[in-house]
Parts: sequence; structure tokens; C-alpha cells
Amino acid sequence: MIKINAYSSMDQRIDNIRVSESDRQIAKEHMSDADFVADLICRAAENLRSAEGLLSKLFVHRAG
Repeated sequence: MIKINAYSSMDQRIDNIRVSESDRQIAKEHMSDADFVADLICRAAENLRSAEGLLSKLFVHRAG
């Protein structure tokens, strides 16, 4: 929900900027691209945490 509110707020800010419609569209596309990259980074971080947990269990098992 926070994400959706952030989008609508950002869209409103972009819409209120006095530039051409094409510039507004480009800004919205950049915002979408940035969100996509942020999602990828979050997924990668989750995968790294998961891998860390698995490796930790593996090393504990080997040491024991």
C-alpha cells in the first residue's frame, strides 16, 4: 500500500510540473525503471540472505 501511495504522490508531482506532456511521460518512465531496479535489488538481497542461511547451516553441519 505504501508503494501505491508513493506512486500516486509522485505521479501527481510530475503532473504538476510545467513541462511538455512528453517530458512528463519520460519522467514517469524513469520512475518506473527506477522502481524496477529497486525491486531487483530487494529480490537479490533476499536471495543473498537465503543463501547465507543455507551456507551457515551447511558449515555448522560440516563442523559438527
